[in-house]
Amino acid sequence: MELSTREKVLIAIMLVLAVGLFGYFGVQQLESYTSQLNTQLTARQRQLGHLENLEQEWLRLSAHPNLPVIKEPLSSFLESGARRIGLQEQLQLNPLSNAPEGTEGVQVRLDRINLDQMFDMLYFLENNKPVVLVEQMEVTTSPGSKLIRISFRVYKQNNG
Repeated sequence: MELSTREKVLIAIMLVLAVGLFGYFGVQQLESYTSQLNTQLTARQRQLGHLENLEQEWLRLSAHPNLPVIKEPLSSFLESGARRIGLQEQLQLNPLSNAPEGTEGVQVRLDRINLDQMFDMLYFLENNKPVVLVEQMEVTTSPGSKLIRISFRVYKQNNG
């Protein structure tokens, strides 16, 4: 069966209308998607600008020590504290080579001390106005003895 010219024209018009409708709705979807992407891009650019401002503020703040620092070497500071408490004979200090950047670290060991001496040393470190960081504390006791051994790390901020 052969189609007449009129039927062929109608089919062509329907095809053109169908392609036009699909094209129109496709362009609408594309514009909607483009609008969403532009909104997301604007939000990301705002976030990026905020991050850049925070980075600049961090660089400005990290260029200056934000706490007062101990001017003397950390080992001298610890020795003078132990001398005041009366622990200079039991004190062993080993500088740390792997201290975080911008800090100085010392491994401290106090042998054969009692609990009062340990608390005096910790009180001295914790209540010092230029702040020091004490970490990795280990306390061991000798069987049958009232004396203890304490080991910990102390860090101080360098002058910057």
